[in-house]
Amino acid sequence: MPNGPTATDGAAWLADAATPQGVRDHNERLVLSTVRDFGPLASSDVARRTALSAQTASVITRALEAEGLLHRGEPVRGRVGKPSTPLAISPDGAFALGLRVGRRMADLVLINLGGDVLGTRSEEYAYPTPARITDFLGRAIAPICAGLTPAQSARIVGLGIGSPFELWNWLDLVGAPKEEMLAWKGFSYAAALAPITPLPVHVGNDATLACFGELVFGAHSDLANFGYFYIGAFAGGGLVLNRRIVSGPSGNAGAMGPIMVRGPRDPANQLLHHASISVLEAMLAEAGQPAAPVRMADSDWGDIGPVLDAWIDRTAEALATASLSLVAIIDMPAVVIDGRFPEHIRARIVERTTERLDAADPSGIAIPEVRAGGLGTRAGAMGAGYRPIQERYFEV
Repeated sequence: MPNGPTATDGAAWLADAATPQGVRDHNERLVLSTVRDFGPLASSDVARRTALSAQTASVITRALEAEGLLHRGEPVRGRVGKPSTPLAISPDGAFALGLRVGRRMADLVLINLGGDVLGTRSEEYAYPTPARITDFLGRAIAPICAGLTPAQSARIVGLGIGSPFELWNWLDLVGAPKEEMLAWKGFSYAAALAPITPLPVHVGNDATLACFGELVFGAHSDLANFGYFYIGAFAGGGLVLNRRIVSGPSGNAGAMGPIMVRGPRDPANQLLHHASISVLEAMLAEAGQPAAPVRMADSDWGDIGPVLDAWIDRTAEALATASLSLVAIIDMPAVVIDGRFPEHIRARIVERTTERLDAADPSGIAIPEVRAGGLGTRAGAMGAGYRPIQERYFEV
């Protein structure tokens, strides 16, 4: 599965693959990806699925086993011929850290090659600044990795960071001092974190990496193509084609939030103006109700009442409109909806969006199926954490 490389990533990979070493690395990635996606598999099954020769597949699987990236299970007996020994991804083969920078909270996860989350740390704040995020990582990295052995620590391959683009434009949304938020302009995570960790730093859009997390870890393995909507402080998302994230030349493809759901002269004409938690907070404030229930990480949103009902209706209407626009351009069989809200709220949004689409005019398009995402708030951190692993070991 992919991690949504930029155009530069793709060009670099093609240049590398032109050399014998690059071909070898490509075949190793292909084998690892095949075992991860379809395993456990015998070496003969790996050869069949990858179209490599039996000898090449055997050499590669043994090399990957020696590197600790694959491990052999118990032989399968009872068939004609020699017993087959299934190969599987070795969870301890590699580790990575993943950080999601949000409006009110940062989440850090430690993840292994098999995609298991081994530890989490979170930090709440009034608004994100480079100093707060850097300080959090300085305090959190050592404790979250404390359970690893020295050998396992040596296998940490990188730190993935999912961060919204242009954070300095959040002034009105978070009520932050202008000078503090402008510190994000020109900020380099790699430079700022160099004194804290020697790990390579991989930075991407938070919503795109949430989509990547859903692609790798979600419950929709039957979908090779889908649109992904993530409802957080703003609305964002991603686009999956042939099990690959489509990021585009500037990394903004499938951003979803800017999709127009109203007329071009309406100042609130984009999806993010309707299907965002910041919109719900504004609606609560207008009704004289506290926004605290929707800001707290562990809240079930309590009894917000009619304001919540109105927001869900507004969100579903906007999501349905955006979904129709999406499938009119790219024939998507499904859209996946997730966000920073409790599971029961997500279920209601999915149900209402489905109702809106069922009532839509299907002329000229196929109405997409609406599915619920499975990762919620952790989607961005998990996607960010798996990105360094994906880039190093798997096909992109």
